[in-house]
Amino acid sequence: MDRMSLEQIDRELSEWLLEERPTRAPDRLVEDVFARTTRTRQVRRWTVPRRRTQVWQFASGFAGAAAIALVVVTMGIVLSQMGTGPGSTATPIPTSSPGTSRSPSPSPSPSQSPSPAATTLGTLSARSLALGTDAAPIDVTEAFGSIWVANIHANEVRRYDPATMAEQARIDVPSAAWFAVADGALWVTHQNGRALSRIDPASNTVVANVGDVPPCAAPVVAFDSLWQSACDARVILRIDPATNEVLDRIGSEGNLFLTFAGGRLIALGPDGPASLDPETGKFTTLPNPDAVGAEILASDGDTVWIPTPTSLLQIDPASGRTIATLDYPGVRAIAFANGSAWLTTAGGVVEIDLATNEARRTIPVPGNPLVPAVYDNALWVTDFDRSLLWRVDL
Repeated sequence: MDRMSLEQIDRELSEWLLEERPTRAPDRLVEDVFARTTRTRQVRRWTVPRRRTQVWQFASGFAGAAAIALVVVTMGIVLSQMGTGPGSTATPIPTSSPGTSRSPSPSPSPSQSPSPAATTLGTLSARSLALGTDAAPIDVTEAFGSIWVANIHANEVRRYDPATMAEQARIDVPSAAWFAVADGALWVTHQNGRALSRIDPASNTVVANVGDVPPCAAPVVAFDSLWQSACDARVILRIDPATNEVLDRIGSEGNLFLTFAGGRLIALGPDGPASLDPETGKFTTLPNPDAVGAEILASDGDTVWIPTPTSLLQIDPASGRTIATLDYPGVRAIAFANGSAWLTTAGGVVEIDLATNEARRTIPVPGNPLVPAVYDNALWVTDFDRSLLWRVDL
């Protein structure tokens, strides 16, 4: 008998699986086995090809042989568990679902929670934590002595110990995206759905869902209320965080997103920034052509920071005039802490001295850093594309 190459074995086996899978293997067995033998973080769930011309392709002969062997062995085990012939009473061995328990347990099982990987970024010690295939984290924040991460594709919020990065809890939240803290609770938006969830940090459970419109961007805490933009619905919700009630629905008049700076609620309008009066619900335009077309804004408490495709603007919230223009195009998100602004850019995270607007340093966080947060001399950064959470010692 002629010896077959690995590629020929791959092809023959894949065609046999296509013919036999409907009658011999439980649903998604082959896909699950393949996923478990593939270790790259970017991998997506493999699906059985619809046409015979599509065959398995592996990076190396060893990886391909290992995956094939595991498929065959696993199928043999499952088939033996299913039993043969009439009257079989064999019971398949149950498998536990991946990830930690979603109950409000103070700490997950160590065997279910991945360990952070130590590395060095420039001269700084750092750790990265893999959140699972396509978890897609967006926001990260510190609250109630923990670090919280919103994983939009995993439909969950995770809670971590800030010193060890040990997972403390997972909470189910549909398309979780952006955080705010109000009335002793953590609030998180449903980016692809409707409403905000109120999370009780004592029990790690959702105790209320508030609102009936799709939220956009982070909620803002101001004037004893929680303010939430709903871009598609063209309204801004004013929520009482103590009673979980919607107090007002304000027409947005084309003004998107919100921040709180200099005692004012500021939005992005068609002609630049706009100030929202909390009593009348009316907007006052603060014309600034440099800010037209911007998509996010942030506040250091006194001034408004607006990233544009060509630069980063610092704006007076009373007049809308530009105070400073910084040469940082395409900033993704901004956090403020320790007298600095922290900018996520394509080259990493840039620390800006708020007193001088000069760059103090650039931390070369690899990949696509998205949202930064600084707490207790550590920089935390989410990477949406690679489903990572970074902790960098400052």
